[in-house]
Amino acid sequence: MRRASRCMTQLARSVSLTVTFLVYGEAIMTRAPRTKPKADPPPEPVVEVVVEPATPGHQAVDELRRSVEAARIAAEHATAAVELGRRALPEVADIARTALDDQVEQMKVRGQEAAEVAVDQMELARELIIDQVKQRPITSALAAVGAGFMLGVLFYGRRR
Repeated sequence: MRRASRCMTQLARSVSLTVTFLVYGEAIMTRAPRTKPKADPPPEPVVEVVVEPATPGHQAVDELRRSVEAARIAAEHATAAVELGRRALPEVADIARTALDDQVEQMKVRGQEAAEVAVDQMELARELIIDQVKQRPITSALAAVGAGFMLGVLFYGRRR
């Protein structure tokens, strides 16, 4: 390639032509004569040299170059995304902490309300039992003795 470039450059200098070298459709070098144009010079012919790939290996190399460039761009995008995530992490943590604190506070309130309801229910049950014992003392005493006997039999029978 360099040898062809040198030959074409020498040819362009010797015949005063403008030469543009193209590789795979892209201009890589333009050589123009070094003489100063006179007033209204005649149009000079232009010679284009197009170098086509000689083997499939050139196409593979070009494909590899494009793949490497695409991978580099993808890596840059990934790096930017990671950096954005790092910058956003404290803010996300604050939002999560605030939401968690709110949930904990709501659970405390609900727990206190449930405990108050349970205490109220226990107080009501105690009052009902006291009323039953006052209205029917003998029946209540016999029921208590019977319940105690049944519990004793259940627990004593398990030990054997």
